[in-house]
Amino acid sequence: MEAPRLLLGLALTCIFNATAFAQRAEDPQTDQRKGQPFEIARSMEATQDEIVLGSVDARSRLPKLIGQIAERLLAAEPSLWRDARNDHAAVIYTLSGGQPRVIRKVLQLGNASETERNLMTGALAYVEGQQAKAKQILMAIDAMALAPSVGGYVALAQSALIAKENPARAMSLLDQARVLAPGTLVEEAALRRSAFLADEMTDLGRFVTSSSQYFRRYARSVYADNFRRRFAESVAHFGLTSDAAQRAKLTNLLRELDSEEQLKLYLLTAQSGILKGKIEPARYAAEQAMRLSEETGLEKDRAKLYEAATKILLRSPEAGLREVAEIDERHLQQRDVELKEVVTKTGAEIQKTADDAQRPSDAGSAEPQSSSNGNDGPSPSALIESAQMALSQTDALLTRAGP
Repeated sequence: MEAPRLLLGLALTCIFNATAFAQRAEDPQTDQRKGQPFEIARSMEATQDEIVLGSVDARSRLPKLIGQIAERLLAAEPSLWRDARNDHAAVIYTLSGGQPRVIRKVLQLGNASETERNLMTGALAYVEGQQAKAKQILMAIDAMALAPSVGGYVALAQSALIAKENPARAMSLLDQARVLAPGTLVEEAALRRSAFLADEMTDLGRFVTSSSQYFRRYARSVYADNFRRRFAESVAHFGLTSDAAQRAKLTNLLRELDSEEQLKLYLLTAQSGILKGKIEPARYAAEQAMRLSEETGLEKDRAKLYEAATKILLRSPEAGLREVAEIDERHLQQRDVELKEVVTKTGAEIQKTADDAQRPSDAGSAEPQSSSNGNDGPSPSALIESAQMALSQTDALLTRAGP
């Protein structure tokens, strides 16, 4: 009797387990969650998180993923858009560079509440460049009152809409974005933007704070190199030598970083300073780069170029020209090759002008040539100004061409 009972017990257990498994598999709540737009959108946010951790592969996958998500969202059951979480997913997708046709279709379905429909309309206007409409709708919304998942994106958009007319308010909105979405691409973008906005506001304290936080948290981000270049431009803009207190704040910020990061930033600052006509900050940065770089290598060649260029542009052309001539162009990037050519030409012209000014007017006179006849060549200062203009034009062309 024991054997049949045991077999019956095993059979009942199998039937019970199979039934329970089938119920779980057919559980409409579980099945619906898999197809919920807010769940679908999370795959995009996960990829964005990989990007801020430094995954170049994730960034290359993102455009294709955005297209795939669009198809899945467009195929979602119309009734799903009655759920605010799904409406928020449409907003997040749209403000993350998604295809506007998705949110446009959701609006056409008309299943969302008035509040969510208003939010989606504002997001659509924003990505379509309808700034007046986007501002009218989005600026009336309290991002902090929204779910954090969508609030951070909205605060970023709000900040961009008013950055020019009200930079202080825009900065406050960037702070909101960071609070709502810590550790995400939203916070990474908010820190980048706050540093650059602080530069435009000439708020050195905020620039230092935002930059320090960015380097501590997101130095590995795929977008960090872009931040470094903009950071270097800002450092050159603020100036490294014009004011002792200001210089101390900037150098203390750089000292927080490891020597490799410092070298990168000093090189970029020197290059940017030369290209933007900020020669004194460029000179200081080049000196620091020389100190930090190895005796040989690409970084040393770049540091030598920038230091020599500042000598030429600070009216010490002879020594600068000698140093520039020793640099092998094969070790330089295209931007630096162009810089080398411009400063070499300028240095030669400055040197020639100086030599002509010292040459006697005729064989029997030791007096230098007079400039009263108006036939002298351009002055060194005019040549330097011309060189800086040429460098700025070169910088603009190379920036448009991309890396």
